[in-house]
Amino acid sequence: MSRGFRDSDATQAMSEQAVADAIEKIVHPDGETGSARADGRCADCGGAIGAERLEALPGAVRCIRCQGAWEQLNRR
Repeated sequence: MSRGFRDSDATQAMSEQAVADAIEKIVHPDGETGSARADGRCADCGGAIGAERLEALPGAVRCIRCQGAWEQLNRR
């Protein structure tokens, strides 16, 4: 790999984080994200957001189950 280029996994992770950040700004334009980020609790069910999910997506506000349900309901 040449200098100055990231590997594809790092680039994908950065891309996913940028998308998550953009969504967060749309959902919470005032900058408040609720208590889910602060305490690791799902905004929908109140259950714990998995540590691996929070590590991968620090801005996650829903557990994986609730996020999947939310995405199904909000499909276009």
